[in-house]
Amino acid sequence: MLRYKGAQQFRQRILLATLSGRAVRIDGIREDQEQLGLRDYEACFLRLLEKVVNGCEIVINETGTAIRYRPGIITGGADIVHDCGKSRAISYFVQPLLVLAPFAKRDCRITLLGITNSADDVGVDVLRTVTVPMLRHFGIGDGASLVVTKRGAPPLGGGEVVLTLPIVREVAPVQLVEATKVKRVRGVAYGTKVSPQVANRLVDATRGVMNRFLPDVWVYTDVHKGKTSGLSPGFGLTLVAETLSGALLSAEVVGAGGVLPEDVGSAAADALLQQISEGGVIDSANQPTALLLMALGPEDVSRIRLGPLTPFAIETLRLIHDFFGVAFRIEADADDGSLMLACRGVGYRNTSKRVT
Repeated sequence: MLRYKGAQQFRQRILLATLSGRAVRIDGIREDQEQLGLRDYEACFLRLLEKVVNGCEIVINETGTAIRYRPGIITGGADIVHDCGKSRAISYFVQPLLVLAPFAKRDCRITLLGITNSADDVGVDVLRTVTVPMLRHFGIGDGASLVVTKRGAPPLGGGEVVLTLPIVREVAPVQLVEATKVKRVRGVAYGTKVSPQVANRLVDATRGVMNRFLPDVWVYTDVHKGKTSGLSPGFGLTLVAETLSGALLSAEVVGAGGVLPEDVGSAAADALLQQISEGGVIDSANQPTALLLMALGPEDVSRIRLGPLTPFAIETLRLIHDFFGVAFRIEADADDGSLMLACRGVGYRNTSKRVT
């Protein structure tokens, strides 16, 4: 049984324990804070896990400061509905499923309710336009989709997304090393319970920055009213740059606290330019997912080019070594400062998937 202390990387620890089949114990969860123990969103994540993993054992002490988790069998399933609450965005719950569900017994179709776009988490538009297409590099693409049926802004949420993920026998090795020039930029300016003019102001501000570098910039507007607009007003912008080699890089900014749409639009454009300048093939929001899928790949070498590693990605690398014994070789490119990461996969297989 692996032992950890503290609340850091709680979600990743439970995810890797489930994939590896190794029990884990976490002690000292926020024992030095006024509000002890697990947060409501962490308990909500455990409830979601129980819906897709059969036979898992979760034991939490009275104060919530210690948990013992023994994984079960990943079953997946259709017509699962889960309320993600209002503390974290839906993506907090979707990201682990993107790695877990392909190795289930059955294809997954899960409806998740809650906040679709938040400043603290990756937005559903990044998952829909960048993360799900990234899965195709690993052989998970056929039939995978994320559909936003309702948008929900904080604090009350009210959004709804439908996640569909097929099962696979094993993931494919990847060679994502070619960082080429950007050929076009696409985006979504969304709003809930706000004037459609807000989305237009987002578009104008973004184009004012991006058109200095690239003519092919198109930002769609997605303004929701009525039943599909959730329970709170809100707006934001997600941008995606596509390179000549097919790499997708994303940036997003959520409007909050009386910020003007023009400021959100220009901030999103600046954030995307920063992502492009870092020279990676995978953006910072998707680094942990890509690294984990590389480690689960066949016993062959996978390579990937990334920009500066995020703290979340660095902790994920450490956990991958703890649970699977996979170490990554990291080399810096002297020309652009990007990082080349390579590893040999563990040959993880889904024994429930028949070989055809």
